[in-house]
Amino acid sequence: MNAAKFRPSDVPIGPYRPATGSEAPSGMTAEGATSGSGRWPDTFAVAAASSLLAVLAVTTFGVVATPDTPAYLHYAELLRGGPLPSGEDLLRSGFQPTALFRTPGYPGLIAAVQYLDPSHWMAILITIQIAAQAAVAAAAHRAGLALGLGRRLALAAALMPATGFAAIAQIMVLTDAVYAALLTLALLMMLRAGLAGGGILPVLAAGLLLAAATTVREVTPFLALLFLPGAAVAAGPRRRLVGMGLLAGPIVLATGWIMLSHHARSGHAVLSTTRQIVMVQALLPALKRGVPIYHGDDLYDRTARETVVPLGYEGIDILNSRLFEAGLSSPEIAALASARYMRAWREYPLQMMRSIMTRFPARMLWIAFAPVDTVADLHRYSGSARPWFGREAELLRRLGQGSVLAGFLLLALVLGRMVGVAVTIAALAAPLLISPRDARYWPLLTIWLASGAFLAVYLPVHLETRYLLPIIPLLCLLGCAVLHKIWHGMRRNQKVADSVADPGV
Repeated sequence: MNAAKFRPSDVPIGPYRPATGSEAPSGMTAEGATSGSGRWPDTFAVAAASSLLAVLAVTTFGVVATPDTPAYLHYAELLRGGPLPSGEDLLRSGFQPTALFRTPGYPGLIAAVQYLDPSHWMAILITIQIAAQAAVAAAAHRAGLALGLGRRLALAAALMPATGFAAIAQIMVLTDAVYAALLTLALLMMLRAGLAGGGILPVLAAGLLLAAATTVREVTPFLALLFLPGAAVAAGPRRRLVGMGLLAGPIVLATGWIMLSHHARSGHAVLSTTRQIVMVQALLPALKRGVPIYHGDDLYDRTARETVVPLGYEGIDILNSRLFEAGLSSPEIAALASARYMRAWREYPLQMMRSIMTRFPARMLWIAFAPVDTVADLHRYSGSARPWFGREAELLRRLGQGSVLAGFLLLALVLGRMVGVAVTIAALAAPLLISPRDARYWPLLTIWLASGAFLAVYLPVHLETRYLLPIIPLLCLLGCAVLHKIWHGMRRNQKVADSVADPGV
């Protein structure tokens, strides 16, 4: 008898019902085979524990404002003040009119809590954001149990995201925490439905959550194109098309409502006018390399050569301001910016591909788990300089001077990043390491595709860590599932080898 060679795809991901007796299948503990329907005290504990860092952060640093915060507050003020501006009052109110540039969902939430309690609305808003992320952690824990990760690994997969940027997003007056909660909950609902064999109601609920997400951030309809396979799997056999329709329908309705509202008030059927910023920002790497993107003789190209080309990002507002002063409205500027972006792809495709390749920072490889980086980033987002323990060079310098604390923090920084990288790489490799014969293959593959949607949409334009917040819980679940599979496969392979070496065992 020869020892079997280990292949990661040989080991199933639970939970499975044993065919006979009470034994769990190969590679799974009995707990992992049955834990998907229990462990509710653990789930409530996860929800509470996931909030601790955010609560500590807001207690220490207070609520964090960002450059985008004033725009959301202004939009909320417009909503509370009565009918939104329309016609020339809207179009000539500025080169980025808030009621066109932003979608209404997050300002609407702010306006609602301000109406409920004008004195403590910010505390209510932050509480809602913390509660929303606690719900995500609880849902991730339930999904981990349904995947058969076992008690400890399910807890780890659910809590890892809480040590990352989520803790910062929850205390900011910014869309990230609410938006991420809506998207992640929708995707986890579909994952659970797919693992359970399919169901229509979870898909419909996911569609409603994504419709709400569309009102918070305009990128949602583009992301949702790669969510459709998840809806098909989640709906179950013979209901694939119905599932995709139930997911897409609410998103289409929400998108249509926003565009019709903007058309009624401005004469332009746009979802938002953020393209006047992001489509220029997307070209900055190529412009920095000297690519002559703005080579035309029209007003837009001439003004861009005078502002964006020499000044970079700081020139974008100047560009928009000058175009506005020349008589163009925000929707018209946005359309021209989009046209220049598409022209750049037609004329300089290799340079645009090169820009994409340089847009993915290395630190996103450990996005799944980096607690030391998170604490350092809290200082930076609150307006302070990044502290010494968040800078590798400073840690090494202090370690060289004999600092024990620097050595401990450097070890924590490196180990945290190593765990994050391992989980992220395992998640990225999931389609290769999970066999299509595995009963969990298709639900997990749809989560992998949904996560990839964020890279597909953001990398060609602009990518920041906070944009990936919705998929961090998904990456943790995918990565932990794959690592769990590999670990049990190695143990099984060792047992086979031991039995061959000592047949009497």
